[in-house]
Amino acid sequence: MSEAVGAAEREALARARADVIAQRAGYHRRLQAIATLADLNTVVAAGYRSLEALVADRDNLDRADAKRLVAEAADLCARTSLHGELLPARLPATADALAAGAIDPAHVKVIRDTMRHLDALMPPPPPQEWSGVERTLAEQAQVLPPRMLRVLAKKFVDLYDPDGAAPPDGEDALDELRLLRRKDGSLVFTGRLGDPLDAEMVIEVFGVLAAPAGADDERGLVKRQADAFTELVGDTRGPRGLVTDTRHEHRDTQPQDAQPQDDELALIPAPRRPDPAPSTGGWTERPGRALLTITIDHRWLCAALAERGGHGILDSGHAVDPATVRRWACDAEIVPMILGSRSEPLDVGRTQRTAPDALRRALNLRDGGCAFPGCTRRPRRCHAHHIRHWLDGGPTALDNMCLLCRHHHQLIHHGHWQIEMIEDRPWFTPPWIIDPDRRPRPGGRPRIPT
Repeated sequence: MSEAVGAAEREALARARADVIAQRAGYHRRLQAIATLADLNTVVAAGYRSLEALVADRDNLDRADAKRLVAEAADLCARTSLHGELLPARLPATADALAAGAIDPAHVKVIRDTMRHLDALMPPPPPQEWSGVERTLAEQAQVLPPRMLRVLAKKFVDLYDPDGAAPPDGEDALDELRLLRRKDGSLVFTGRLGDPLDAEMVIEVFGVLAAPAGADDERGLVKRQADAFTELVGDTRGPRGLVTDTRHEHRDTQPQDAQPQDDELALIPAPRRPDPAPSTGGWTERPGRALLTITIDHRWLCAALAERGGHGILDSGHAVDPATVRRWACDAEIVPMILGSRSEPLDVGRTQRTAPDALRRALNLRDGGCAFPGCTRRPRRCHAHHIRHWLDGGPTALDNMCLLCRHHHQLIHHGHWQIEMIEDRPWFTPPWIIDPDRRPRPGGRPRIPT
């Protein structure tokens, strides 16, 4: 890459980078100017009812944008108390990072939203911990794009508000599916599923059925999903489909006075699997496979026994309460993944030359999908990449592998990015054209620092 970039291109890249830094720093100076107007009580002198109205008219802005700027100035700029004392910014680390041009206003929005959420908790985090969260988010904002910073912020919210992961009572009563048959015979449908696990199940099924059928498949995603829905409905009408299957009529049912089994009292009961039906017509039932993986910290698992909160995490990153996990463990095929004190996977199997299912599940858990910074591809669409290539003696082990989507797998093999494992997670060092200082960036899904 360095041979293909000449002096003119290097100068243009450096100038563009300097412009971005200056633009971000200028945004902070704009907020400082608004804070100065507030300290001088310019609103009264100018005859306005509010600072938001003054800023909106001065800068020709909508009232909503002016309100946001005033609120950001109150959070990110030093202010004067009623006694004339100079007070630090409410979010000092975020303010410093923005003033230095290291983060974008989009990062600021994520941090402000998160800290307001923590403020609203009863009780809120202790002041020292609150400041630590703000400082950590401001630091991580310098290496994470806003979308991934929001993922990290959600982890902090779940940490301090674990009960927020549980859906309200009666949430599933809001589920709906509307079918509208048009005059031309076509069908239009819209719907909603309130239970995160129900939604996860649907996404997993459609992710499999709507996958491209080879390199020559030119259908777009929406077309593939529509075809998958049609095939799914058609399958229910087949010989062993849900609509026509009569096997349930011949299964033995448990007597009403039967005693509950021990597994019903377990925290994660064994999945319920009916006895295999007699073979008919040469048809055999395929062995079951895990559809959902639910991750729960071992400490939260113990807390769940004492009914002290905690939650599990789906592959998509959505949180579910332990009671929901237990309910689904009874009726679905679920692989429970338990984490140790350092959030490392426990008992996920031995390594082989090719990644076995247990190792793949461990990679799915650790990386959460494509490990490349900022990529949100889900695990199913990723390859298991050897950091040190197998042909060069690299082992097929958790500490030598990471998940990469097709695009980033090719990017890594071109040699422009480098990967190394640091503290049990992949870190990516960009080429100089992306970052002249070549600072490593954390890969995988963001984690709360320990």
